[in-house]
Amino acid sequence: MGKYKVGKETKEKIYNAAKCLFYENGYTSTTCLQIAKASGANVGLINYYFGSKGGLGIMLYNEIMSSYKALVKEKLDLANIETTLLLQTAVEMRIHNYSLRINKNFSRFYYDLLAENVIYKEHSVMTDFWAKLAKSCDLDYSEFEIAFITYSNMGASQGANLAYDGGLIDCSSNDFANASIHLLLTSLGLDQQIISNVIDESLEIEKKIQVVMDKNFIIH
Repeated sequence: MGKYKVGKETKEKIYNAAKCLFYENGYTSTTCLQIAKASGANVGLINYYFGSKGGLGIMLYNEIMSSYKALVKEKLDLANIETTLLLQTAVEMRIHNYSLRINKNFSRFYYDLLAENVIYKEHSVMTDFWAKLAKSCDLDYSEFEIAFITYSNMGASQGANLAYDGGLIDCSSNDFANASIHLLLTSLGLDQQIISNVIDESLEIEKKIQVVMDKNFIIH
């Protein structure tokens, strides 16, 4: 039991050190040696517990995306706002878009993971999220189709976000969020009127709840 406890504590120290360094320096500029030094652990334990630096990166990414979902649901419940999973997802996408615009440390981390193909090499919770979303909309997609929708949208999102931040797409942040929601829901094959309603309703709901990201990816 003592050995297990020590191992768990070491793993947590490595993860927390990586989280701080990824936030301050980005994923690409952070090395395994820096993580090991900051955590006080042997560098070999990073591979032992997480498989690679990429394993650490995707674990943090998955935590961030899961935290968004959980906190949005909690705030909706506290505000007595009833939604469908489809509408809740659109609200989450708006908040994610807002975080990318406002929190440059987060956007750097996110772009680094995409640029280094970390999200495409490791298991992302996004495929699970989109599978549940499709099921809630009575859409019968195969595992392959869900994966294709997930990662093709991530690729499109990467290009669009970089172009937007670079000034190549001239629109408001709200218009960008609307277009992002429209792209995903269209790729799922939903009716355009449903998509239009979700875009309008999610905007009104976003105005009623507040979810922000602070230092070290803390979401509240």
